Amino acid sequence: MDWKKLQNIDRRIIYILLILATVIPMINPIGIPVSVGASAQKFYNFMDAIPAGDKVLFSMDFAASGAPDIVPEAKAVMQHLMDKGVKVVAIAFWDNGPMFADQLMKTYEDQGFEYGVDFANLGYIPGGETAIKRFGEDVVGSVSKDFRNNSVSSLPIMEGIKDTRDFAAVIDFAAGNPGTDEWIRQVQGTLGINFFVACATVSVPQAMPFVNSGQITALLGGMRGAAEYETAMGKPGGAVAKMDAQSLGHLLIIAFIAIGNIAFFMDKKQAR
Repeated sequence: MDWKKLQNIDRRIIYILLILATVIPMINPIGIPVSVGASAQKFYNFMDAIPAGDKVLFSMDFAASGAPDIVPEAKAVMQHLMDKGVKVVAIAFWDNGPMFADQLMKTYEDQGFEYGVDFANLGYIPGGETAIKRFGEDVVGSVSKDFRNNSVSSLPIMEGIKDTRDFAAVIDFAAGNPGTDEWIRQVQGTLGINFFVACATVSVPQAMPFVNSGQITALLGGMRGAAEYETAMGKPGGAVAKMDAQSLGHLLIIAFIAIGNIAFFMDKKQAR
């Protein structure tokens, strides 16, 4: 056998196989099992126990660079809450945040849900940590017009909302600062809200001390966290499909590494 050929596989073949391994599962998910971690299960259980009609706050604190990890998390949680009849209010302390919130909501408007009743997008508030503190303590006093230029006080969903304690939970979809740290310092610690975080994968180590201390009730970490949440719901979706693609891509790379090493050593043995 010509082991040298296996050591010098045309890179175009490798690229084509890698493309197929990642694209095919995105079109037709394979369904590689995803185990649900304790934190994702706790996150799901809490959301699942919220009664219909209660309200949850989404703090959309990320930009386009964090969207591949965080948007699937937001979609999974939004689907769960809409299915249960739980209302969602979105706010953002990053200027890209309202755009992502509106994209989430338009999906459900197309399905017959009503803006201002089932969900609302309060837009972007500049000011970082100071803005988070003020909003946490006085929701309506911090923003008069929503992202669509409606008076916030006129929205039926805002009835009974004074501060963030009036939400059943606050979820920070976070990719950096301002975000999780500021929410914990300025709002969670002082008001004792039920605080959850869905973050980019690289932010998980930074968030874990707050999970261990109980300041973050539960955490979703990146695409994997979104896939775990979809699995907990029993509704595998886009995140599970992307995990299929990621897993197959990794397996293919490992296979090529193994083939290269085997061919190298067998070629040396044959030469001797």
